[in-house]
Amino acid sequence: MSDELSPPNLQEADALLSDLFQEVQRWEGTLAGGTKLGVGAEAVDSLRQSKVSFGNPRDKLIQLTEDTFEKSGTDLNEIYKQQMREQFDFYYMTHTVDLRPERAAKFWRLTCELDFSPKGSGEPIIQSLFPTQQWRNVMSFGVGMEVGLNGNFDWNVGVDSSQLAELLQLLPGELKANVGNKDDLKAFLAIPAYRYELGHPEILTNGEGNSNCYWRIQASELQKVGTAKFALVFKVPKGTESISLRGTAWAEPDINWLTADIRDVFGELSDQLKQLLRQKNQEASRFARGDAEEWTLTLPKAASHA
Repeated sequence: MSDELSPPNLQEADALLSDLFQEVQRWEGTLAGGTKLGVGAEAVDSLRQSKVSFGNPRDKLIQLTEDTFEKSGTDLNEIYKQQMREQFDFYYMTHTVDLRPERAAKFWRLTCELDFSPKGSGEPIIQSLFPTQQWRNVMSFGVGMEVGLNGNFDWNVGVDSSQLAELLQLLPGELKANVGNKDDLKAFLAIPAYRYELGHPEILTNGEGNSNCYWRIQASELQKVGTAKFALVFKVPKGTESISLRGTAWAEPDINWLTADIRDVFGELSDQLKQLLRQKNQEASRFARGDAEEWTLTLPKAASHA
């Protein structure tokens, strides 16, 4: 998977799916002699009706302070203490993407891209992202977990004590220290009850140290993701009152599923559609469902303590 993203043109994807639906419906109607949607048209229509939408980024947006970590029994790294006192305000955000597949629609890849502004001297800086590929085995374990943020702005995960031993056997050595009993989790609790049931997803992330980032999740049963939760910590120069955020999210359909259902009329389709569909998932983004939003976020200030 490339580090360079090329978000699809969502309007063009809508138009392409409409063309495909009309052609499949016309040729299936000729074969069946009826007005009811055939197998292929039903599949294309279920894809057309599937939705991808963003949640509200303000929902879990909070300022992170020394007090935030003290209250969770966590020692904050001295470097970040100094930055909080002199240079930056730190924030935590959970961003959600809701994938609602219609009927039988199947998807194989979901991408969420976020771009923070302003650029230049007041530019937000992304500190930490979750999930990343190193958490793949934890996610594929299929249990509910508590996700917390420790004093180094690394992620800690807590699971039920009855599942801990089995999970630790699956993890590489460098991650074992970040996974423990959820009752003993000493970290700022970022995402409670976090759970995906995706088998073994591939997770690509990029963006730490920059003002834009993305997550790309690839899984054979991606439509089961429901609401995908992405978490991040970012910092802004002290005194910054608001920032802008642009988000683009899209889900790419499984072209093998789609072509299997339209095989009876495939030979009758336009040359353009046949050429695209023959390239399988390489061109799946041309048929993507997605959402694009922009927000102006007023940054909340944590109450100071005496």
